Amino acid sequence: MSNNTLIIIGNGMASNRVLEELGSEHPFDSIQVLSDESIAHYNRIMLSPLLAGETTLEAITAHDSQWYEERRIQVHLQKSASAIDTAAKQVICADGERLSYQALIIATGSRSWIPALPGSNARNVIGFRTMRDVDTLFDNIPAIRHATVIGAGLLGVEAAVGLRAHGIDVTLVHRNPVLMNRQLDATAASLLQMELEQRGIDVKAGFNPDQLQTDSSAQTVQTVTISNARQKLKIDTGLVIFATGITPNKEIAESAGIACAQGILVDEHMRTSAPQVFALGECCEFNGNTYGLVAPIWDQARVLASLIQHPSDIQSGVRLSEPYQERQHLTKLKVSGVDIHSIGRYEAEEDDDVLELLDRQAGIYRKIILRNDRIAGALCVGDVNDSQWYYELMDSSEAVTDIRSNLIFGRITLTG
Repeated sequence: MSNNTLIIIGNGMASNRVLEELGSEHPFDSIQVLSDESIAHYNRIMLSPLLAGETTLEAITAHDSQWYEERRIQVHLQKSASAIDTAAKQVICADGERLSYQALIIATGSRSWIPALPGSNARNVIGFRTMRDVDTLFDNIPAIRHATVIGAGLLGVEAAVGLRAHGIDVTLVHRNPVLMNRQLDATAASLLQMELEQRGIDVKAGFNPDQLQTDSSAQTVQTVTISNARQKLKIDTGLVIFATGITPNKEIAESAGIACAQGILVDEHMRTSAPQVFALGECCEFNGNTYGLVAPIWDQARVLASLIQHPSDIQSGVRLSEPYQERQHLTKLKVSGVDIHSIGRYEAEEDDDVLELLDRQAGIYRKIILRNDRIAGALCVGDVNDSQWYYELMDSSEAVTDIRSNLIFGRITLTG
């Protein structure tokens, strides 16, 4: 294998985005992608629609074999990396093979964080992050009547809706009284909860999971106990899905002596502490931040691809691409035909002004947070036609003084 080789550990969203950004004119003789899965790269964002039966694996598989051939990319399925030798600039695979690299990208992603509750090791307790998880769900669907989803963040809500689409009774449990509390305020969350309940999902907000009671063999959870300050409930269930957060897959870097904290530490150019070794996506950490949404990962991929287009400069360390910077993003959720968009801050701070529009009967809610007559955040529920416009105004820091009186009603009121 040529020494002018880029190796990427991982075949997920971050890895694929770097490959797309590099294009066919990249400077490497070969790009070797190591994947521990048995199938080609797929769009993980679409796992929930896949579970709901709204799409197929073929439809969410981004590229065919010709696409990889044109870019001198070889993907090794079911070939895991077990170690990195940064001194020899080699990746050691689980089968013992050593692959030499000029540049190495660690894009190992993350895994579901499952709390160490009694019963959490049972075979019908899973996360919801990969195609393996979806396959497990499909294997269980014919045999179960009820599923419990713990965690009502973006992924948990989508998992609950996907399971309900198969006619399964679903209980959605969330510690915080506010669903999707990292993206929504209490008003928006109440509209979401109403929508979920109308779809037949039993929502238990403000409850903590206490215990998973198993059968006599301790292999299968049969009951989930949840509680809050006022009551304790037991839920009979056949499947438990945890969507309570993620843990960066940093172990291969950490064991190689690469600096890590919560994730693999990177600088503003996605460089790790080891020469010619980079990391991005859910496995990395930048300025104390780790990642679970795709928008910042797309920014990281663009920065990294720009840098490694010039391998000689990587080695000398003199050329630096445009640095990665944290910025606000537009988060989107679509639940059974109801759109929810969250942008920037969703709770006002001191000296902020708030514009609101609420029609509970129609399921429409808009909230705009202004600071110094500039948008600092916005929520759109039910009607999201203007969310991109609000995002652009926020991103540009454009003053809205002249349009403030009509801002909450949307762009059409300014032109119509």
